[in-house]
Amino acid sequence: MGKPRVVFDCMIFLQAAARPSGPAAAFLELVEIGELELFVSEACLEEIREVLVRPSLQLKFPSLTISTVSAFLDRIQACSVYSASVPSSFLRERDPKDSKYVDLAIATKADFLVSRDKDSPTSLWVFEAWRSGCRPSSLLPRPS
Repeated sequence: MGKPRVVFDCMIFLQAAARPSGPAAAFLELVEIGELELFVSEACLEEIREVLVRPSLQLKFPSLTISTVSAFLDRIQACSVYSASVPSSFLRERDPKDSKYVDLAIATKADFLVSRDKDSPTSLWVFEAWRSGCRPSSLLPRPS
């Protein structure tokens, strides 16, 4: 059996960048040492980039400078599997911007979609995702 295939949503990347000693950063470190296989898409990277340089977040997390964000994005790209284009197969009506992560998880047959989106019944808290064994394919509606 291969290493677990994962997709992180934007909040996981934000937490990893803003809190390098936190649980989200620990998940990214598991990717870097080869314990997990992380998938990213161009759409996901664009959102991560846009979120990490928001002035409101840079006020809250002063360590999120342009240079640290750039280095963080380089770090993600160095340890992940990149998909330039991912077919749109899922619409999350409550928050359509999150659909790109579900689409990526479906397209890459990810074992885990790791999220901190607590108000969604299909999202998994960062540690629960690792322990639960739930697969996005069992949690999400199949595309027609």
